[in-house]
Amino acid sequence: MSMFHFYLYSETTEKDTTPSPHIFHNIGWNTLNSITYNYGLNFIGSGLITWGMIETGIDWGLRNFMLDNDNYLSWLHIPGLAVGMLVPVITPLSFLISGKYLNDERLVITASALTQSLMLTLFFQSALKMVTGRSHPIIGFSSDFNDRSLYDKRSKADDFSNDFDWFNMNFSLGWPSGHTATAFSAAATLSEIYHDTLWIKVCAYSYAAAMGLSMAVHAHWASDVVAGALIGYAIGKTVGRSYRKFLEKTEDKNQPVFYFTPNTVGVNIKL
Repeated sequence: MSMFHFYLYSETTEKDTTPSPHIFHNIGWNTLNSITYNYGLNFIGSGLITWGMIETGIDWGLRNFMLDNDNYLSWLHIPGLAVGMLVPVITPLSFLISGKYLNDERLVITASALTQSLMLTLFFQSALKMVTGRSHPIIGFSSDFNDRSLYDKRSKADDFSNDFDWFNMNFSLGWPSGHTATAFSAAATLSEIYHDTLWIKVCAYSYAAAMGLSMAVHAHWASDVVAGALIGYAIGKTVGRSYRKFLEKTEDKNQPVFYFTPNTVGVNIKL
């Protein structure tokens, strides 16, 4: 049976009773701080940049460039979709298994941080997709995105990059790019926890950039990808900093900490 515990302890307590953070560690604060990260400029900027790329024709121009060169670029798309769905799940599991096997606390905590980052990113990007309902850059994508007749027909049409079906409640397609957002949130989370390891940061952001490019080939407008990167980065930095503070024992002593384990949920308040 799960039990709820409330801990109240002081700086003079000999042993800190706070358990290692799990996937819900500070999730309330992290959700709020993700929106207000950088004073909320990442979320605001994603909207403004999207508007600018639509109005200047950048989205339409890049869409047509990608399709004109799809013989060279299309190989990026399908692998990108598959990798983008598998890596966010496999990576936390890999850190958890490695951490348990090696008895490495940072690896185990990183697994929890990556899981929470993924959860928050899926929440935000799904909500935004359901609200914005942006048109897909290729008509007929769901049936056959490589059908040249669809492209040839659409290429003569007017720019439809500004088509939004507001509140259509479809969370699977649209603005922003979810694959890009989850990739950048994971990269930012890792870069915070492993701030002292350059090669991890380089590899993480290289993967995120490659994922964004693969999504821009067929699946999303370029501005969807930029928006996903900005939003994912804000979430990942917020979550990563939260777990890093736990590792470095620099958490705000006056901030309540909500935690969850398989057998226990509770709140810790340090005085």
